[in-house]
Amino acid sequence: MSETRGLFDHTVGMLQRSLGLFSLRHRIISDNIANSENQNHVVKDVSFQEVLKQAAGGASSLILSRTDSRHLGGDLPQGGEIIFLPGKVELDEEMGRLAQNNLLFQASVQAILKKLDGLKHVIQEGGR
Repeated sequence: MSETRGLFDHTVGMLQRSLGLFSLRHRIISDNIANSENQNHVVKDVSFQEVLKQAAGGASSLILSRTDSRHLGGDLPQGGEIIFLPGKVELDEEMGRLAQNNLLFQASVQAILKKLDGLKHVIQEGGR
């Protein structure tokens, strides 16, 4: 039974971490879109595919890199790396990234809801 509980905790933790990263990515992509007409704006994104792979392998502490203390306040989730992309903001590309990120966020939310629904079912049916 402890193996099942450990698996549940790990899965929920991974989903929670992914929600934080998707939220961070949403903020960064939105910043790119808002500054699309600023010629000096550096296009940014969040690289978290490798971070999620490491976390799935058991890495317990992951650090977020910030390029400037004035960027993105201290409430950032751990585990993302802000990367800089070459070129200027391409509005169509950014909107596509935003849509993709939204779908991934919604999928994570649905996965958490499914886990909680399973827990609710066990609690309600466990005494019968």
